Amino acid sequence: MKFVSLTLTVLLDLKSKGYNILTSRNNVGDENPSYYPIKVPDVREYLLRLDCRAMIAAFQEPAILVIEDVLNNSDDGTIEGQVFIEDDYQQRLEQRLQLYNQYYQFIANPEVYDFSFDPQGVLIRNHAVHTGDHAMYLEYLQLHYPDHVSSGMQDLEDLTRSLICLDTAQACDWFLTHRVAVIESDIWFCDEDAILKVLDVQQADYVWHISDDTEELIYSQITPQDILPLRDLFWIDPRIRKKM
Repeated sequence: MKFVSLTLTVLLDLKSKGYNILTSRNNVGDENPSYYPIKVPDVREYLLRLDCRAMIAAFQEPAILVIEDVLNNSDDGTIEGQVFIEDDYQQRLEQRLQLYNQYYQFIANPEVYDFSFDPQGVLIRNHAVHTGDHAMYLEYLQLHYPDHVSSGMQDLEDLTRSLICLDTAQACDWFLTHRVAVIESDIWFCDEDAILKVLDVQQADYVWHISDDTEELIYSQITPQDILPLRDLFWIDPRIRKKM
């Protein structure tokens, strides 16, 4: 449980968990307000009650955010403040690092991996996207891939701004609308935090090697129809990547 920087990705994650309001002890106009996510049955009724209380008691206007409104109107991804989250992302990251190290042995054999295929780096990047802790990924790049700091951080910022979160029905419609044939998952595709990247290929042009593509825990490739039954929520990076 901790405060994290308020980003669109964090808001998407809160929305996926059913939260719809960010309440605060701060007032409108305060710098760097601190928010607490809550779930209310009727957002409009909740806001009307707040307005009535403010009029009766002459309260200062509290800093309240409607998550859906922020997601719809924050085009550049810039949101001031921090939000309290109960989900222990750090513990999940540590558990994933242990699991993936058992599979890839990147601690014992770091020389085997590079920037283009680095399981530890992929996990830290995924963590940075979901938590807004971009500093952790920056430190990792500076230590291991100093030549990729600028491009790596720019890609992280672009992904944070463009990432979308859809339920199964929405994801199915989105894949059909955009004629998506193949997607690539940054971490294991059954993981609830996996980010799915759209590959620029046609189904007829794609040679499918399921035994090769789905054995990896990172960058595994799968068709939309195969992944849709496996998840309830889908974190999608809508930027198209050319299939190499």
